[in-house]
Amino acid sequence: MDDAGKLTLGVVWDGDTVSATDIRSTRPMAAQILKGKTPEQVARIVPMLFSVCGRAQGAAADAALQAAQQGSAAASAPVEHMIVCEAMQEHLWRLMLDWTKLMGLPRQEQRFAGWYALLRKIGAGEIGMDAFLHEFERDCLEMPATEWRALDDYQALQEWSLKVHSPSAQVLSRLAELERGRHQTSDARLLPAWTAAEASRACAGRWDMDFSACPDWLGDTAETGAWTYHADDGLLHDVWRQSRSKVLSRLLARVIDVIDMANGTAAQRLDVTSPEANTGVAVVRTARGLLMHHARLERGLVADYAIVAPTEWNFHPDGSYARDMRGMKERDPERLQQLAHVAALSLDPCVAYEVEIRDA
Repeated sequence: MDDAGKLTLGVVWDGDTVSATDIRSTRPMAAQILKGKTPEQVARIVPMLFSVCGRAQGAAADAALQAAQQGSAAASAPVEHMIVCEAMQEHLWRLMLDWTKLMGLPRQEQRFAGWYALLRKIGAGEIGMDAFLHEFERDCLEMPATEWRALDDYQALQEWSLKVHSPSAQVLSRLAELERGRHQTSDARLLPAWTAAEASRACAGRWDMDFSACPDWLGDTAETGAWTYHADDGLLHDVWRQSRSKVLSRLLARVIDVIDMANGTAAQRLDVTSPEANTGVAVVRTARGLLMHHARLERGLVADYAIVAPTEWNFHPDGSYARDMRGMKERDPERLQQLAHVAALSLDPCVAYEVEIRDA
């Protein structure tokens, strides 16, 4: 899409406390242009509309349309593999480039470029995932992935991050230091990692532009992302319980997600259902959170199409970002700017964003 829009993250500050937020989005509701098209046209258009997670978007559209046409659909192994590799590329992009920069560490451009290319080959079926896992264990974990996944509490994670010198360990360590003493006053309300059938039931009757722009669950906002996929993980649960840091929990969940995808132990990323005739619902566990597509056909054409993306959940005007910032105590404007960027990056919008600190 030529104009993907952007987010403006207004942070209203009185010199001591963030009193309010003003989150505005110019992100267009791309699904509106799909009405009246044939399923074949939609399948060609959707991947071109999104520069981020384009493969996941295309796979969701294909699956939802197939379910609407045939009453059932299933993700093929090559498509699932492709989605997995794209999600890993997105996680590593943030970890190796954006988080290192934000934490004052050297950006890992060369290493990231190598892994990005490697995962592209893996996604195409040219080589196996073992090639990536071996390098990730050596250069990021500095131990076997199964041994790292055996870490079961916050203390064990801290000991690991202080012992090794990899970018992932350094970022987690510096983020923990930045967050120390900044306990969140609001709880984390995590969106369930729905299957397609669960999403269809939870969102029944609400697949319209208003819901796509400002989604809610049971009358309140909710957060989606890697944390929601691994909410029952013992290490992640203990880190959240002890640190009360949402941003640390989110970043740790990303590392866990990469490891489990590389190990082949992550849950399926794409799921699809047909709740009624001529209707298809597909969900994808992308790097940023749950992506949902809903398609309804009439006389062979798309009568309704809805895309509910992770950014609209996490940057809802009263969503996770707003709740992270409201009530934050800080007297240094430069530090507040950094903390606002840390919170935004931890939720990882799929469009450009800018932070505006405004005088209360």
